[in-house]
Amino acid sequence: DNLQPEGDFAKRPDAKWAPGERANVIKRDDNLHPEGEFTKRPDGTWAPGERANIVRRDDNLKSEGEFSSREQHIWRQGERSDVVKRSDNLKPEGNFAKRPEAEWAPGERAKVVHRDDNLRPEGEFSKRPDQTWAPGERARVVKRDDNLHPEGEFTKRPDGSWAP
Repeated sequence: DNLQPEGDFAKRPDAKWAPGERANVIKRDDNLHPEGEFTKRPDGTWAPGERANIVRRDDNLKSEGEFSSREQHIWRQGERSDVVKRSDNLKPEGNFAKRPEAEWAPGERAKVVHRDDNLRPEGEFSKRPDQTWAPGERARVVKRDDNLHPEGEFTKRPDGSWAP
């Protein structure tokens, strides 16, 4: 970067906060004045509003004859027709052959054939040595000296019993 400032930097001066100036409130007089006496709404208790009377108009529709309502029926079980078995002309000729009944016997199983293995480990086979648990090795704690020392006398908070 080859751009470097030349000369002194001029900072904006620090301004202290002060409340802004307010203009005085000017109340203008008006030429509106109430004429006559000012009346308030009269204080009254609540009462329900008036309702108009119900007017029932006569009609010229008259029922003629006797009025009959639907009869009340009591439930009864319905009547069933008799079952009719029709005879047919199909008859089996000769003896009817059934499947012969055989007693259950277990199925025949093939003999299990175990093939010999031609894979052999070469060399000596070594097992993992048995190890009992032992705690791990820890590095020793190193405490470094520092150059911070309290100056003067150290005062503790006074022991006082607390009471409400």
